[in-house]
Amino acid sequence: MPQMDELYDELVNLCYECVLDESTWNPMLDRLAAATGHQMGALLFLDQRQRRPQVTSIHSCDPASVEAYNGYYHQYDPAKEVLVPRPVGSWYHDREDLGPRRIRRDPYYQEFHLPFGMNSISCIKLHEQADSGVYLSLLTAVGASLPERHERDLLNRLSPHLLRAARMSNRLQALELDVARRDLLLERHSTPVWLLNVEGRVVFCNHQAELRLCRRQFPLQERQGRLYAGSLDVRLQALLRQALGRDGNRRAGWLPLEAEPPSQLLVTPVPEDQALAARHPGPLVLLALLEHQPRNPFMAELFQFTPAERRLAELLVQGLAPEACAARLTVSINTVRTQLRALFRKTGTERQAELLSLLARLQDL
Repeated sequence: MPQMDELYDELVNLCYECVLDESTWNPMLDRLAAATGHQMGALLFLDQRQRRPQVTSIHSCDPASVEAYNGYYHQYDPAKEVLVPRPVGSWYHDREDLGPRRIRRDPYYQEFHLPFGMNSISCIKLHEQADSGVYLSLLTAVGASLPERHERDLLNRLSPHLLRAARMSNRLQALELDVARRDLLLERHSTPVWLLNVEGRVVFCNHQAELRLCRRQFPLQERQGRLYAGSLDVRLQALLRQALGRDGNRRAGWLPLEAEPPSQLLVTPVPEDQALAARHPGPLVLLALLEHQPRNPFMAELFQFTPAERRLAELLVQGLAPEACAARLTVSINTVRTQLRALFRKTGTERQAELLSLLARLQDL
C-alpha cells in the first residue's frame, strides 16, 4: 500500500526529529494518534518508587483531564499494575488486558475516563531506569471507532522507532546535562583553560583564560580563533599535534612559559567518552595554565587517574618508596609498578623524579 508506506516513512522521520527537537513530540503525537485510529496522545512519567504516573506537558488531551489525572485519578489507574512489570517495548491495550467486563465496572473508567470523553487506551513502555519510566499512551474518544487491523499493524511497525527515539532522547538529554555541568565547572574554575578542536581552533575558554589573554605581557595570544605562543609557538604546535594524536598516539605534554609568576601550560587530550567531547566532532585538546598550586581533583580528572592510581600518587608525594607504598596499600610490588607505569603514561612523564615533581605541584589543595 503506497499511501501506508508514505505515512510510515513520515512518522519514522517525525520520531527521530523528536530526538533533536523536543517540541516535535506534540505534533508527532497528534500525527501518530490520527494515523493509528486514536484521537488523543500523551507522554507519561512514572516514579517507580511511588508508582505514581504523571502526564507530562507533552500531550493532546483536555487540560482538565490531565489536571484531574495528575492530581487524583492516577492512583486508581489499573494500567500501571499491568504495564509496569512488563519489559520496555510492551504494549498495553486495556480492552485486551483488562477485558470489557472489568472496564464497565471499574470506577476509574466510570468516574474519570468516560466523563472526560475517553474510551479505550493503548500504552507502551518507552524507557525505564532504576527509579523511573517513560510511557506513551494513545486514546480513542467516546463515540469514535476502535482502531482497525491495519492501524494496529502500523502502530506495531512503528514501535521499534519509538523506542529508539526515546532512548536517543534520554541519552542526549543526559549528555547535554553533563556538558552543561562541565561547562559551568570550567567557567567557574580558577585555572585558566582552553578547549581546542581537531583544527586547533579555540571552541571554549573560561573567564580566567580570557583575563590572561588581555594581559599585555602574557606569552599566549589568540588570533583568528587560534592560540599562538610567540617564540615558543613551534613547541606549542608540536604539543598540540601530540595531544591530537596525529602520529597515532595521543599524549599529554608540558610547555614552560616565561611569565610572572612562573607557570607551565598543560596540553592534554580529552578522552572521547567524556561529556566535554559530546558537542564537538573529532579529537579535543584541553590546555590548562598551571600557576602556583593547581587543584588536585581537577587535574586527577584530566589525567583520568583511577582511585588506586590516585592513592599511589598521594603516597609517592609523601616520600614513600614503591615498596613502602605496596605495604601501605596491601598490594604486591608488581601491582604498584603497573600503576606507576600508568601514572607515567597518563601524565606524560618518563622518570619517577619527573612524576614526583609534577605530583608535588598538584598535592596541596
